[in-house]
Amino acid sequence: MPKSEKKALTHPSTLKSLCPATTAIWGPFGALSVTGGNWFTVTSTAGVRYPYWEGTIDLSAFVLKDLTWVTTDKDIQEPSNFTATLATASTFEVIEFVSNVPLDLSRLTRVVDDWELESAVPGMMGSTLNFENIINGRWRQFSTDTTLAAGSVIELKSSAFGSCEPSASEKLYSYVILKADRILDPDDTIFIPGRRFLLGGAAIEEDELAYIMRLRRSYILQQEA
Repeated sequence: MPKSEKKALTHPSTLKSLCPATTAIWGPFGALSVTGGNWFTVTSTAGVRYPYWEGTIDLSAFVLKDLTWVTTDKDIQEPSNFTATLATASTFEVIEFVSNVPLDLSRLTRVVDDWELESAVPGMMGSTLNFENIINGRWRQFSTDTTLAAGSVIELKSSAFGSCEPSASEKLYSYVILKADRILDPDDTIFIPGRRFLLGGAAIEEDELAYIMRLRRSYILQQEA
């Protein structure tokens, strides 16, 4: 079908990515294991291990029609609680974000290095990742609370980040990473509940030159990421 006859999707759509729950278990000398569901570990340059999860959102049907995905609304649903069994009371942080480009282990190492050394989450000041690539993100800090039930944690602070930039990529990539604020002891555990990433928006048909320039910009950002 000629481009001039193509009908863009203008009705609202919602993209979803589902992250399962897991339990992170620390062992001797900082060893770390996680329980399935696309949960893995990444090690910072300093040798600290972090549990992380990676998921994808398929946009190939839009790309085949030369359409651009535009995010107009974003949400992360998590109707459950973190719990922690720690020998010593501690705080920990969690980031969840949707990226326009995939992050291999070397890029994920940069993410945790920035977080560890600069307290910088992806795309924010002090981060080595390009802000345009981070469509949606959330940072939170938690603390164990001995005044509540055993294993309880409370949220101390949370903040959103991300550019909401339009995307012409074939996939979007969702991530969850947890960072303990100290070296945890052997047999310490943190339960990480499941969540659903939601991106509301529409696939639109851009002017041909604008679309070509977006594809070019997307390629450049992948190299920079």
